Amino acid sequence: MCRMKLLDRLKKYEEGDFTFIEDGFPPVFCSAEGVNVRDCDGNQYTDLTSFFGVSILGHSPEFVKKEAEKGFFHGMGDLFPSKEKIELLEKLSGLLGGGWKGILLQNGSDAVEACLRTAHIFTGKRKVIAFQGAYHGTGLGALSVTYGRKFREKFEGILPMEAIFFPFDEESLEQIEETVRHGDVAAIIIEPIQGRAGIRLASPRLLKGLRKIADEFMVPLIFDEVYSGFFKTGRTFAWNLFGVEPDLIALGKALSASFPLSACMGKERIMDVWGKSDGEASYTYTFSGNPFFCRVALAAMKEYERIKAGERAREIGDWIDELSEPLLKKGIIREKRGVGILRGFDFGRPGAGYKAFRRLLELGWITLPSGLQGEVLEIIPPLIMDRKTLEEFFGIFLNLG
Repeated sequence: MCRMKLLDRLKKYEEGDFTFIEDGFPPVFCSAEGVNVRDCDGNQYTDLTSFFGVSILGHSPEFVKKEAEKGFFHGMGDLFPSKEKIELLEKLSGLLGGGWKGILLQNGSDAVEACLRTAHIFTGKRKVIAFQGAYHGTGLGALSVTYGRKFREKFEGILPMEAIFFPFDEESLEQIEETVRHGDVAAIIIEPIQGRAGIRLASPRLLKGLRKIADEFMVPLIFDEVYSGFFKTGRTFAWNLFGVEPDLIALGKALSASFPLSACMGKERIMDVWGKSDGEASYTYTFSGNPFFCRVALAAMKEYERIKAGERAREIGDWIDELSEPLLKKGIIREKRGVGILRGFDFGRPGAGYKAFRRLLELGWITLPSGLQGEVLEIIPPLIMDRKTLEEFFGIFLNLG
């Protein structure tokens, strides 16, 4: 099989901790179009994940092909800005309600770190309030506030910021307030919807309580919406669901719906603490604001508007609610969670989500295992997904055994 030869080559040249390889797993993908993915052995799969929530407009979308036909050039974002970079920052500020400034980066982890750096400059402090189950990325700054032991254990001694992790519920508010009151706290960071922990929604009371604490003690409130942002919830951003606005927000994944592009956006009063350039940026990346990536992101924004992405996510979410109800009634899952196209199905048993993920993959369906103990099966279907395909999927899910 082609995959076996390729996986043998991968084991030879990639460090062993990166890709889990076992008994011919994983497949090696070679192409993707729409919601369909093919591996190197010619097998076809239906993608119900948007590949970690990135390709929510489908794979190889026409708008990307059209932008590619216009040509490419590499940018020098911190020296010579491109028109596309300027237009994208302006667009993001508008989507957030106006009065926001930002910096364009590459990965979600970069965006989180930029938010943390901004908060540190703003407050002069280095402790961060974070939450159990949080996944903010694995760059050292972001890793400081990522909860999972697996991610942190090799690097505990070199993490630059000190995180204090609280339970992801409103019962933590009193203790959080006391910690902020007496501690050296630079920021509070939270995912309004925890993705890797199994699509866990923060309670409105928790978010409103954090907003109150942040205001009282002038500590920036950071929302990590790398996973939940850009219409997946049926709203532009998850915070729109809760009516609680952050001071800083990390964006990525569906920002470009295809390429590595992220953003740290913040209220002007906070972002202005960076000061003015003296000719050399104090925080930059080679690919910050890459012109082609920015151009594709602007095209993605137009496509979101054209298809009425929020309405579409709500429609697909309604289908998922209806079609998944038998899973609960028959006791196959303990709980279903989520909103819009962000969905998690909790089996209530450690490893059960991973087991379902592997079985579904064998049957040609790409899903995601998640949850703190692999107990959740997660889906993020692209916005181009049709009802008939979802009906087929839930029929198979219902009869997995």
